[in-house]
Amino acid sequence: MASSIEKEFDETAEQPSKDETLECPICLQTCLQPTLLPCGHVFCFLCTKGIAFQSKKCAMCRQEIPRDYLEKPKLLQPLPDTTTSLEDEYDWFYEGRDGWWKYDERTSAEIESAYLTEIPSFDILICGELYVIDFQNNVQHRKYGYGRKRTIKRDKKSAHAIGIAGCRF
Repeated sequence: MASSIEKEFDETAEQPSKDETLECPICLQTCLQPTLLPCGHVFCFLCTKGIAFQSKKCAMCRQEIPRDYLEKPKLLQPLPDTTTSLEDEYDWFYEGRDGWWKYDERTSAEIESAYLTEIPSFDILICGELYVIDFQNNVQHRKYGYGRKRTIKRDKKSAHAIGIAGCRF
């Protein structure tokens, strides 16, 4: 029996259950915000975003990713509800052109862990690119190459955001 990630894209195809754990073939970790590409392969949304920007093709079969896919990705699970949390729970956010975005839960946890060690900055892989998180200046920027600096902040999990890691609520 073929797994759902091996099946061709079909709205009627059996989707993974909420309890089924998917591993992303790009980052080799549990899929966060798993997205189903038209070719049927499943990756983390951030991994999909990374390959869409770099090669514009599926990392498994090389089928082209439609230009508008990132605007309306096929998420296999709804985005987590972040409006309710304990008062002492924090997440990390980055500023975009139209407001604050939450980092995905794995990236936010890595940033929080580094923050608690009180180091001034550290490097982290986001969307297939190496970034520097600079706690002294509250910014993130690409380690190599060009790109804008984004303001970052640590705030309550329930703080307003327009989405998570590029996926709008």
